This record gives sequence, structure tokens and C-alpha cells, in this order.
Amino acid sequence: MIKIALTTTAIGLAMCAAASAETTKWSVTETNAVGIKVASGTWTLDNAGGKLSGSANMQFDNGKMLEYKLDGTAEGEAYTVNLVDRTDDKKNCVWTGKPAATASGHVLSGEVKCDGSKFSIRAGQQ
Repeated sequence: MIKIALTTTAIGLAMCAAASAETTKWSVTETNAVGIKVASGTWTLDNAGGKLSGSANMQFDNGKMLEYKLDGTAEGEAYTVNLVDRTDDKKNCVWTGKPAATASGHVLSGEVKCDGSKFSIRAGQQ
């Protein structure tokens, strides 16, 4: 009887923790250093108490697809996101996004630093 009660309590706590994660969709554009759009698409981000995880489905300007995983942190309106397992072979990419000064709504923008390259990302919550 006690085992059933403990199991029920554990399941209830797990469901509450899962319910507290907020999932959002973002429209995202990657641009190179001279401001030319390179890829655009969507991010699906789960935010569980400031811990971020998710995935990206992007399309390059030449029509090829780009996918990667996301993990990182959100502290207030500042996001630090690792772009993991990119299908374009860019390695160790980290984006630091902050509210865009000229945007209305929830729009973040910032620089991505990878091994040997840099580019910018602008992301707007859908």
C-alpha cells in the first residue's frame, strides 16, 4: 500500500515538472558578417526554469536544409544557446541573444561564435 502511494506521488511530481516546461516556437534568421541572409526557419524551444533545450529546422538560401539541436540557458531576457550537431559541420557554436533594440514584441538578436567563424541570429517568438 505504501509502495503504491509513493509511486503515485512520484508520478504526480514528474507530471508537474513536465507541465512546468514552456514550449515556444521562434522564427529565426541566420545572417553572415555582411548582413546577407544565409538560413531561415524555426526553433522549437523548451524552457524549464531557465534551462533550454530544443531543435532547429532551417533552410539555406540555396534551398538545402539545416538542422541542429539547441541547449542552453535563459536568464531574464538574455539567452545563451549552444547550436549542437549542425548538419553544415560548423562546430562549437554558441549564440548570445539579447532583446533587439529596434523590435517590438519578443525579438532577440546576437552574435554566434563557432570554431573559425562568426555570424548573427535574429529570433522572434511566434
